[in-house]
Amino acid sequence: MLQDMREKAQGWVAKVIVAAIAFTFAVFGLESLRPNTSNPDIATVGDETITQQQLLETMDQQRRMLIQQMGQNFDPSMLDDRLLQQSALESLVQRSVVRAEAAANDMAISDQMIDQVIRTAPEFQVDGSYNPDRVLQYVRSMGMSLVQFRAFLREEMIATQLRAGIAASEFMTAYELQSLSNLQNQTRDIAWMVLDAEQARKAVAISEDAIQALYEEGSSRFMQPEQVSIDYIVLNRDKLADKVEVSDEDIRIRYESRVAELKKAANEQVSASMILLEINDKRDEAAALAEAKDLRAKMDNGAQFADLAKEFSDDPESAAKGGSLGVVESGFFGDEFDGTLAALENGEVSPPVVAEFGVVIIRRDTASDARIPSLDQMRASLVKELREQAVGPVFVEKSQRLADISFEASDLAQPAETLGLEIMQTGLFGREGGEGVTANQAVVTAAFSEEVLNLGANSDLIEVAPGQVMVVRVREHVKAERKVLADVRAEIETLLRAKLGEEQLQEKASKLVTELSGGAEVVSVAKANQLTWQQQAKSLRFSREVPAQIVAEAFRMPHPVDSGSSFASASLPNGDIAVIRMSNVVPGTEIVSAEQMRMMGANLAVRNGTQLYDEYVRNLRERADVKLNVQTEDGGEG
Repeated sequence: MLQDMREKAQGWVAKVIVAAIAFTFAVFGLESLRPNTSNPDIATVGDETITQQQLLETMDQQRRMLIQQMGQNFDPSMLDDRLLQQSALESLVQRSVVRAEAAANDMAISDQMIDQVIRTAPEFQVDGSYNPDRVLQYVRSMGMSLVQFRAFLREEMIATQLRAGIAASEFMTAYELQSLSNLQNQTRDIAWMVLDAEQARKAVAISEDAIQALYEEGSSRFMQPEQVSIDYIVLNRDKLADKVEVSDEDIRIRYESRVAELKKAANEQVSASMILLEINDKRDEAAALAEAKDLRAKMDNGAQFADLAKEFSDDPESAAKGGSLGVVESGFFGDEFDGTLAALENGEVSPPVVAEFGVVIIRRDTASDARIPSLDQMRASLVKELREQAVGPVFVEKSQRLADISFEASDLAQPAETLGLEIMQTGLFGREGGEGVTANQAVVTAAFSEEVLNLGANSDLIEVAPGQVMVVRVREHVKAERKVLADVRAEIETLLRAKLGEEQLQEKASKLVTELSGGAEVVSVAKANQLTWQQQAKSLRFSREVPAQIVAEAFRMPHPVDSGSSFASASLPNGDIAVIRMSNVVPGTEIVSAEQMRMMGANLAVRNGTQLYDEYVRNLRERADVKLNVQTEDGGEG
């Protein structure tokens, strides 16, 4: 039984759940699991309510995950709070309807299974062994407590069971797989001739009237864009942190706290051994207890624990190691096991205990030694931690002062002087942004806002990165103006040649297709137009020997009638147009082997099963009694 527990913990359950955690954090975020009656309800799903605080925390989780994923490439301006709010709210609604469906089907996950998943997840292991510190680090980075994380994990595991149960019901019949194989392996005889786009462009005659007309019609295309340059000041959390004074006493107190945490963690990592006697059809609880008492008596008479474990224990993995379990995590083997182990001294052996998985005799081997770095070794990290802790309120206070002073000031000199900040400048840039700080869309939006651009005001506070806020002011404004014709003549000629050349080429291709479809002799048509047919017999649907556009069009063309040919045209990436002849269709005849059928069926069933589950969730969402009490895009309430 214990071996089954191990195999399940290390198999599909852990992999699916860890993947689901990563996916859910990345796409949906994590709603708060703590009730907060002081927050207004923004939505109700059946009998369940969603609060404003849950929505805000979900949005925050999404931001955190994006920051972690993108690292230095993270650009806060890429986040649209309106879209982020919509995504977060919809994820909360969907999770609620799935949760309700799981509850209606009496689905549940035990604490033991949650412990197994956490213990075996690769994210929480160091050098192949479970590391509790990695769990704490991960959970804290996501802004959660361990209780919240376990509650979320339980919910996600139940949802995964539901997802697996629905998706796994999908299958493909042998007939469907063979038909699909025949279609995929179908071949077509293809021939094509190419009309040269560059040659058509060069042949175009362009008049002055055409140039002038396009210049007038497309005046916005030939405009010198509006540009601005800005002055700006930046308040940086990290620079504030560097100025925070940290006393030796604060460092000592924080060091002692860290030492206590390390010692506590070490004490909780206890190595143990056990002899397991399973309760089964051949041995009831009473018999197992009696046998265990006999073994315990043998130890009292000098028998070695390891020898008895190898001979009598029903857990093969630990028995092979003399009963050794290595480090035992609290909760993994159940309350009875944990309570007994905690009461033992190092080297002490317990009396027989009835645990959740059988009767056990437990030996406490050793507690892990805490590896305590010296104060000097930890000083730098402690100072950084104390500064980070202390600078939070300071950064918030100074950010508010920057916002208030900038709102009232007529320029940036006053807020810069008051807060000891440097006024910096940029070059000219347009609404598409520029380089450096002007590559940030939030900065560009602020610079071109009505208040800043036209009223000459300082901008509102702009968050340009985590821990970094800015205020901008327009220094120079260059209005948009149309470029003179002489400067854009070459561009206009290129546009006209491309446009007119394409039209003439499309007209010629259409004429050739009509002519060929009417029965004209293919060789004569090619010769008359100084073109050459290229051929590919028995071309497959995914052939790389023929341009992809030609293959795609050839497999969309109707089957030839009465041993004739079908004709069509297709545009190529460089502007050329291919006139295509398709003369023969041969269905695939390869018999799909049992192994191929198994693999194809599994892959297609997974794809179809995923679509089936998505449709299932959409149906639940449509049937659910959902009331949204937030503003929608059109200004109304959902």
